[in-house]
Amino acid sequence: HVDTLRAKSNLAVILHGQGDFASAAKMERQVLDLRREMLGEGHVDTLRAMGNLAATLHAQGDFAGAAEMERQVLALSREVLG
Repeated sequence: HVDTLRAKSNLAVILHGQGDFASAAKMERQVLDLRREMLGEGHVDTLRAMGNLAATLHAQGDFAGAAEMERQVLALSREVLG
């Protein structure tokens, strides 16, 4: 359910804020996969989930992974939102 996903996403944000990046990234990947499945690749909530994961990847020091994720967000945002 969409509200369950929102709660899971909120928890991931809190874990990120506490510095538990591994748990946050795992949860964010789950949220992203489910948002893609439920809402589609170009939905604004899916794009937000991608951005959240990119921020966590950056915090973990995975700069290449974060940059690639943000490139995808930018391309999809341009395509969908203009």
